[in-house]
Parts: sequence; structure tokens; C-alpha cells
Amino acid sequence: MKAAVIGANGNLGTRVTKQALDRGFAVTAFIYDGETPDERATLVKKSLFDVTAEDIADCDVLISAYGSGFHADPALNHQAFLKYIELCRGTKHHLISIGGAGSLFTDESHTTYCYETPEHPDFLREISKNIKLGIDELKKTTDVEWTVVCPSSFFDAEGPLTGSYEIGTKGHLLFNAAGESRVTYNDLAQAMVDIAEAGTYVRQQITVLTK
Repeated sequence: MKAAVIGANGNLGTRVTKQALDRGFAVTAFIYDGETPDERATLVKKSLFDVTAEDIADCDVLISAYGSGFHADPALNHQAFLKYIELCRGTKHHLISIGGAGSLFTDESHTTYCYETPEHPDFLREISKNIKLGIDELKKTTDVEWTVVCPSSFFDAEGPLTGSYEIGTKGHLLFNAAGESRVTYNDLAQAMVDIAEAGTYVRQQITVLTK
């Protein structure tokens, strides 16, 4: 399988790249700045917004770990989804993009998005809102094969690869037996690569929980 990974040298992208390569994927790693995440990958130094359809023409899957960062214009997160649509519309690429917990509903009543709650960090609120708007654009398409993978409320950068995760497909947060909405970067990366390999959850927004 051939995979293009956007943001391949970030916290999530590095893990996705390694796990994909370990499974025998041919990986083209797109990075905006910095060093290659893995010497086994083919490195392309381009930001998401400079990637062309020709750059990913021979890829089976486009995995995006793109995030604007906390200090950039939050609208970039909306624009990222418009870029995915531009790249994947009418193709056989399976787009697998990171989403955000803020774009999920708080519970099964589906009355309040997480980004709308007082508990949601202020510095993330507009980012989360723009991710939600971008996902809405994907949901309108009929000619894009997409999956949006949202982390749980607590995205644990230090946690291990447990290999034990749960996927939610109903659009709201999941909680483990300890009452935590938590996922490790490693488990989320595994879920994304599992989905790429199996071709599952097409045209769905899902969330991943470390059990």
C-alpha cells in the first residue's frame, strides 16, 4: 500500500509514519519544515496547502496529521478540509484526517458540541469550531472517500502504544471504565493505520478511546 502522510514529522505524524512503514507501506512523508521522521520514507518538503494532486497521484491513502498550531489563524483548520476535498475529489484516494475532540458532541443527546462548553480551553475553541466547519464540508461531498478520526478529550502525548482501543461512530465522546475520555498518540496512530490498511469507516467521523 502507498500512503502519503501530511505533517509527517509532528507528534502524531511521526507515529503514523513509523507504524505505516513497519507494516510495509510505501510512505511519502510531507513536512513543512524540519527533518525526515524516518529514513525509510520518501521525503517531500511542502506544506499541506502546496501539495498537488500530482504529488499524491499514485497513493492509495492520504493520511493527514495536519494542525495549524495554537498561534496561527484558526481558519486554516477549516481551509485544510477544503484542500483535502480539492486533492481527493473524484479519486480513489482514501482520505484519513485527524479531527478534534471539540468537534464531537459531549454525549449521546447530541445537543452541545464539546467546543461550546465552558470547560473547553479558550485557546482551542476557535480551532475546534473551524475543524467542525471543515468536517461539515466533507459531509456534503459525494465523490470523496473520507474518514475523520477524532481523539478523545484528553490527547495523551506521553502514553504508550497499548493496542487496546475502542472506536465510536455516533459523533460523541467515549469514556473508558475509569470514566476518562483519553487516547494516547500511539493508539490513535495505530487506529489511523489500521483504518488505512482495512479501508474501513469510509464517509464517517469517528473517535478513538484508549481502553
